[in-house]
Parts: sequence; C-alpha cells; structure tokens
Amino acid sequence: MPSRIYTRNGDGGITRLSTGQKIEKHSQRVNAYGTLYELNAFIGQARAYLSESRPSPVPDEWTHLEAFLHDLQHRLFMVGRDLSTTFDDEGQASTPPALTKQLEQLADTLRNHTPPWKPFTIPEGSLAATSLYIATTVCRRAEREIWALNKLEKVPHAVLTFMNRLSDVLFAAARYVNAQLGIHEEATGMPQTY
Repeated sequence: MPSRIYTRNGDGGITRLSTGQKIEKHSQRVNAYGTLYELNAFIGQARAYLSESRPSPVPDEWTHLEAFLHDLQHRLFMVGRDLSTTFDDEGQASTPPALTKQLEQLADTLRNHTPPWKPFTIPEGSLAATSLYIATTVCRRAEREIWALNKLEKVPHAVLTFMNRLSDVLFAAARYVNAQLGIHEEATGMPQTY
C-alpha cells in the first residue's frame, strides 16, 4: 500500500527544519522558503508556456533561457535548503557566490536582444512573458522575506545577492520573450479617467 501524502505532523502549526529542529509554521524562516516554493511553481508555469510558444527558428538565447529555468528549479530547492538550516559558517551554504555573476551575464545577454526599457512599462504580452513577470514579483517578495529573516538570523550573503540578481534576470527574460514573439509592451502615462 502506498504511503499517505498527509502525515498529520503539522496539525499543531509546527514543522521541522532540515536539522530536525521544530519551528512554527508562521515563522519568518518558513515564510522565506515557502515563498521560494511558490516562485518555483511559477517558474514551472513559465517553462511550460515557453515550450509552447517557441519562435521558429529558435534563437540560441531562447534555448539557453529554457535550460536556465530548468536548472533554476533545482537550484531553488538548494536555496531553500540554505534557508531551512541555521548557519554559523558562511562556507556551509550550497549557494555559491559565483552564481550571482552568472545571473548578471544572462541578464546582460537577454537585455542585448531586447528594445530599450521605458519606465512604467505595463507587464503584459504572451503567456510565457506574463508568467515570467509574475515570477519576477514573487522573486522580489521572496527576497524581502529573506532580508527580513536576515534581520533575525544569519542568512548566507550569497543567498541574498543571488535572489536580488534573479529578479533582474526574470524581468529581463519576460521582456526578451515578448520581443522575440514580436509583442510590443506599452509604457503607461497618466491613467485615463473612467
């Protein structure tokens, strides 16, 4: 007989960290890594839409972006591991500082294939791009949650910089996808009166 999905262990509002330490489900640490899981789900959605809307021929950057997002889903679980562990030594983190540089390079590559950005551009366009825009906002919320945790307990600095650059990459990716699909993004001025 297969094991149950439910365990009933969390019915009292308590969960466990990877160390086995008990912690309340509404704690800032759980908020932080829970938001990462939400981000991961939106990345999965974006990958599905990207796969369905590939331009022909497929640009190298598009292929690179799809591979990056696949790897990112695995990486986010490692970042979650870093958040579900208490650290005394920066060297224990599974999020290496070099990842931030790689994110910067990808953001620059995508930006080089995208029209100049105008302030107050409406997050719109294809299903793939709008999923990436949503992922951007969830990533920024995750970053805020992680900084709030950092005020209470030490978070490896590499995690903080990784999350900051990741939101930039996701934003650049959304704009890149719209550009490759020939979708114009509207920049808003003063809102109309209805």
